[in-house]
Amino acid sequence: MTISKGHLKISVLLSGQGDDNEEKSKAKRIVKITALSLAAVILLSVITAGVILYGRIATVMSVKQVGNQLYTVNYQQNYHLNKALAANIKTEKDMFDFICNDFYFGYQVESNVSEFSCSAFLSDTPDGKRIVGRNFDFSETETLSVYTHPKDGYASFSSVDLDVMSVGKPNMIDPMSLEGKLAMLAAPYLCVDGLNEKGLSVSLLDLEEPERHHENGKPAVLILVAVRMLLDQAASVDEAIELLEQYDIQTVDDCAQHMFLADKNGKAVVIEWSKSEMTVTESPVCTNFNLSRAEGKYDGLCNRFDVITHMLADSPENDTKKAFEILKAAQVSWTQWSCVYNLDDFTVDYVIDNDFENSYHLGREDY
Repeated sequence: MTISKGHLKISVLLSGQGDDNEEKSKAKRIVKITALSLAAVILLSVITAGVILYGRIATVMSVKQVGNQLYTVNYQQNYHLNKALAANIKTEKDMFDFICNDFYFGYQVESNVSEFSCSAFLSDTPDGKRIVGRNFDFSETETLSVYTHPKDGYASFSSVDLDVMSVGKPNMIDPMSLEGKLAMLAAPYLCVDGLNEKGLSVSLLDLEEPERHHENGKPAVLILVAVRMLLDQAASVDEAIELLEQYDIQTVDDCAQHMFLADKNGKAVVIEWSKSEMTVTESPVCTNFNLSRAEGKYDGLCNRFDVITHMLADSPENDTKKAFEILKAAQVSWTQWSCVYNLDDFTVDYVIDNDFENSYHLGREDY
């Protein structure tokens, strides 16, 4: 009996120990499952954050300095053009509100939008191609060349004045600093000239007139957003005109702008807006007076326009080097960049701050 009781006691003890082990094992399984679930949540959050931030991070990391006061960025973030076109952006404030909400999670960034002048022209080349020359005349700034390649649009190169982003020497923010690079996330909607892979070039130039608010009951679009739209969606001047006719264009900064469009087919026009209409004037040259009002009588209205027109008449075919000679003849002391867009080869050459002894040639592979 004693032995049996002993055996029974041992058996009971063993049975109790088994229950404890089972409870401990169950607790361990619960802890393990909880830990794995937490790890999965954390991993999912990291992946989600990575997906959201990847384009921004890749864009910021791509920024390079390629010359004196010249920078490049390979833009890899979705800048939601369709959302911008539907956002009823009428003013610079509207545009920067959109940029801050969409790119910076609501964080407000500073901007310095002000007037600029400039010159632009289209020329044939000796080998049967086309180029566009462009001077950007403005106060002291540094230059950003932006390469965009959206999944649902055309790739393009475009130029941005970094002072508009409050970046550069006048603003005491180094473009290569993290703060400077983050500001460049706004670049797609701040371009003032550019070229897309289909051979369409777009340039904005100021007019000495009050800002224009085109009002025909169509969706309103700020002219800077329209530049992005054309570079992404138009393959020719005719397609660009069709797109612009679908919107009421709003100009910026208490000053009107007009738009110079040129394509590799050799068509060049200047687009201008009044309150009720959009006018299209064929011209291979554009500076800072209203061509539609001049009705073809351009001589004497702008010295830079006359210089370029006469030089093109004397030399109707020009390579990049000769195009820079024309831009040099039309430059002013505050020309910040001169660029030549090759409409057929999809490349761009820059000269910075009238330093025509040094130029920088950029193609897709350089961004």
